[in-house]
Amino acid sequence: KVTVIVLLLNHVIACIWYGLSLCSSEDVQAWVRDDHFLTESSLIYRYLTSLHWSLTQFTPASMEVQPRNVHERAFAVSVLMFAMTVFSSFVSSITASMTQLRNMHAIFDKNLSLLRRYLRAHSISAQLSIRILRYSEYKLSLRKQEIQESDVNLLRILSAPLRMDLVHETLE
Repeated sequence: KVTVIVLLLNHVIACIWYGLSLCSSEDVQAWVRDDHFLTESSLIYRYLTSLHWSLTQFTPASMEVQPRNVHERAFAVSVLMFAMTVFSSFVSSITASMTQLRNMHAIFDKNLSLLRRYLRAHSISAQLSIRILRYSEYKLSLRKQEIQESDVNLLRILSAPLRMDLVHETLE
């Protein structure tokens, strides 16, 4: 979803970048005219070049197309500042998701580790220990798939009558 939004943003930026260069007066240098894009390239090639330029503003990449006048330079700086913010947010959300996933696995691993220690401390046979561990892993994996009441914090603020109605319908 985020990738699609970033691609759509890049499309809009590419179109503005191309249009800005086209609309500059004939006596001002512009990337489209300097590189002979108008006479020697198809519209698709010019669009893809603009899109390529736009994408390089969001990533640590380079591009042979550069701003050639004040308007293009101001737009390029604005896009670069915007891209730094978007890219930082994108990286931040991925990092947060990875951290959350790592924490979930840590809790899972900690519970199994405690169970193994308990079984060893009480000299439970290897055969029974394996059965208990497998069953526990199975139940934990099922629990991940279902949403438990204890997982939904907002259910704690329900009034007593609403809670009773919820329990009644849940058990039906």
